[in-house]
Amino acid sequence: MVINEEMKGIIENSAFLTIVTMCPDGMPHPIIVGKGAVEGDNIMVGVYAMKVTQENLKKNDCAMLLAAQKFDGGAKGCRFTGNAKVADGKFVFTATKAEALI
Repeated sequence: MVINEEMKGIIENSAFLTIVTMCPDGMPHPIIVGKGAVEGDNIMVGVYAMKVTQENLKKNDCAMLLAAQKFDGGAKGCRFTGNAKVADGKFVFTATKAEALI
């Protein structure tokens, strides 16, 4: 498992997550989304628009996801690298690598 319990808590308690996909011209395309749910190494969020993100994933399914949580006494954050797709109205990100940021 790439996503441990502490990381799962950060993801599920973050008000917003950042998703980054790659545009065909090589530029990153970051977006902010709402709450995410974690099942194993998969992080799911609902799809609202995400037109550019969906087009990018058709050409290149590589993606990154960032989560951060502020709490009394500090903050914690994680960066995940992996692959993503949109299926059944959900953005599904599968983490293959995880790094603590804060």
